[in-house]
Amino acid sequence: MSTAALNVSPRPTEGAETTVSPRPNSTRDRMLAYLTPHKGVLATGLICGILATALEGGTLYVLKKFIESLSDVSQGRFLLWTCLGIVLLYVFMGAFRYGQNIYLATAAQRVGLGIRCDIYAHLQKFALGYFHKRRTGAIMSTLQSDAAKVQNAAMLLKDAVNAPISAVVFLGILFDLSWVLTCFLLLAVPLMAVAIQTLTRRLRALSQETQERLGDLSSVMEETIAAPRIVRAFSAEKREIARFEKASISAMNAQLRSVSRSARVGPIVDVLGALGVAVVLYVGGTLVLNFQMTTAALITYLIAASKISSSVNAIGGIKSTYEDMMGAADRIFADVLDVAPEIEDAPNAVELPTAKGRIVFDNVSFAYSPDTPVLSGISLTIEPGQVVAFVGETGAGKSTLADLVPRFYDPTGGSITIDGHDLRGVTLASLRKQIGIVPQESVLFSGTLRENLVYGQPGATDEQVRAAARVTNIAEFIESLPDGYDTRVGERGSTLSGGQRQRVAIARALLADPRVLILDEATSALDAQTESLVQAALDTLLTGRTTLIIAHRLSTIQNADIIVVLSQGKVAETGTHAELLMYGGIYTRLFRAQAKQKQVQVEP
Repeated sequence: MSTAALNVSPRPTEGAETTVSPRPNSTRDRMLAYLTPHKGVLATGLICGILATALEGGTLYVLKKFIESLSDVSQGRFLLWTCLGIVLLYVFMGAFRYGQNIYLATAAQRVGLGIRCDIYAHLQKFALGYFHKRRTGAIMSTLQSDAAKVQNAAMLLKDAVNAPISAVVFLGILFDLSWVLTCFLLLAVPLMAVAIQTLTRRLRALSQETQERLGDLSSVMEETIAAPRIVRAFSAEKREIARFEKASISAMNAQLRSVSRSARVGPIVDVLGALGVAVVLYVGGTLVLNFQMTTAALITYLIAASKISSSVNAIGGIKSTYEDMMGAADRIFADVLDVAPEIEDAPNAVELPTAKGRIVFDNVSFAYSPDTPVLSGISLTIEPGQVVAFVGETGAGKSTLADLVPRFYDPTGGSITIDGHDLRGVTLASLRKQIGIVPQESVLFSGTLRENLVYGQPGATDEQVRAAARVTNIAEFIESLPDGYDTRVGERGSTLSGGQRQRVAIARALLADPRVLILDEATSALDAQTESLVQAALDTLLTGRTTLIIAHRLSTIQNADIIVVLSQGKVAETGTHAELLMYGGIYTRLFRAQAKQKQVQVEP
């Protein structure tokens, strides 16, 4: 019998994943960086846009010549060529517009793909603490809604390119037709610019608020859809409907505030544009009456001015969408891409050699937050091939201690070594490759049984798959299915019973042939007969592997080499089943309580 509860002053908590790293550049610059790899495609689309707009300007000059020729009866032949020329111009203009749309859409889609993949890849770097602190709905909102906003905004590249080019081309045409009229028209431009800037100023903040409300809504949906049995068991349908409606109304109001602000831009710009056109009509009409300008030139001028107005209006819409996109981009960077992973390879990390499985906990302490310690001064040595069970009351720190071995978290004090290698000095991939885990609640992916079985060993042969299934007594069930190992299991393995999912999870872990095995009450979902079969298989398969068992039912770990009793985050007792019963401490009390409960359950 031995006890181990050595206290140690915890070192400062390592960088948490809620700490945002300094941004090297502005959000705008970082978004532009996503376009840089596609500058060739973007440039081609830009050239196509310039050529299409130039041809559109050319059609105005052809139209002007056409109107002027109507006053001369001898120009009948010219009319035919003019009409054919307009058709030809539009053929080329259409071809360039098509090229512009295709190339710019390609660039936009690649930007969306790049940022979605970056978000997802960065999420895979985070330790479990990040996902415990952030709601699943909020994470999904960032990955789907925010990324979609960025991609949708990127799709406006066409307008972002067209509008300025059109404005420049048609402004040049206006000056060519009448510099006097153009000077009057330009008086409205500063008013438009001020209106656009004023109306779009709060759009980024409104966009962020909208995305937060959508994140709340996603969280409500994810929670209730993921737990329908609990909702119905407590007759909470009406409460959940009310909660959903409240979150939906909040999201709707936030969206309406954003839409209301954005919707004001177009009408106000239109009114200001109309004032400019009114001035042009008055001054231009006066010039025509005084024979200082031809009617054809004025008509052409008005058409070109309308193009300018459309371009300015488009710029206003682009500004609104830009601010909305930047709000989403701010959230993407702040909530995901700028969050430094807490658990990552050290700069000088080495590959962990094939482990024998000697695990040493040296004065290990851990806290999820500085003021709430979970483990304190844990010192324990597990020899290769030993089966060690951790028991204790709920909240004693059993699962947390096991989570430190694959580095789901790092200790906030002390160290853990495998075969003398500090876990923080080896690469995560080489460490986790040698650790197999069967959680209490088995999780399967919505693929086939075979894909789930080989998840930890993608190169496993069919014979190895069948062997693992036979050992865990799941082969007979799988082979009885019409599609056998190619049967799809549904989302989270929903088409299988709890016991079947658990046996698949055990087979998955064993197929990976780990040197260290962590079982978190791995047989808890099995009936008595199946549990006894799987337990017998595990007893054989655990030979030669260092095994950590997180036990709630003490009847399943009586043959463990060492039983470690945790209490309030410290090692209170260690020993074999027989030794601990003789000691008459915490383990004895827990064992007797479970035995009494079992006796009550089996009494008629």
